[in-house]
Amino acid sequence: MVLLALAGDFVPFAVNVSAGEASETVRPYLGLAEQLGRIFAGLCDECSAPIDIEYQGQIAEHDTRILTLSVLKGFFSATSGEPVSYVNAPQVAEEQGIEVRPTSTTTARDYVNLVTIRGSGHAIAGTLVGLGAKPTIVMIDDHDIDVPPAEHLLVVRNDDRPGMIGKVGSVVGAAGVNIDDMAVGAGPDGKRALMVMATDRHVPESVAADLCAHRGINAVAVVG
Repeated sequence: MVLLALAGDFVPFAVNVSAGEASETVRPYLGLAEQLGRIFAGLCDECSAPIDIEYQGQIAEHDTRILTLSVLKGFFSATSGEPVSYVNAPQVAEEQGIEVRPTSTTTARDYVNLVTIRGSGHAIAGTLVGLGAKPTIVMIDDHDIDVPPAEHLLVVRNDDRPGMIGKVGSVVGAAGVNIDDMAVGAGPDGKRALMVMATDRHVPESVAADLCAHRGINAVAVVG
């Protein structure tokens, strides 16, 4: 337990952590929840609205408080630039006046388990896929997507018309940024109007501004 605490990991039954034991079902989702919180922070230019966190599926049958702490840990570490722990994450939320509203349902539609975060007009959802329990982002801003939660992500909202993928790829490549993975997401209306790219390095703000200046590109978010 001391080693876990020194490493910044979750310590079961620690008196100063607002969660109990992480069950064998919940524990594999700790890293995913923290990554989703970090990426969600990157999607929001400014987040002062309530943050809704929903747990769907088998994990909803267990104590998910530690997953909520993981989401907050990732979110506030990204927004503050300072390390945030399982212990002080709720305090940071209170100090910043951000209400956190977790809910659970054992009903799951497309996945055995799903973690969804919503707030400030943005949303993200993720799960673990396959026998290897691979962390995967399956939704961003209500667009279906399939991409790993990489350290560096570029999220582009665009018009659904030919040439958009090539245009974005050309601008990113010209800046010397390599695209490690990419997915195109379809919204509820069926239009494939969102691109998510995992890159090998941080995408400079100048590149984001260049992309926004192109006709047909509506918004760009740089995460990490």
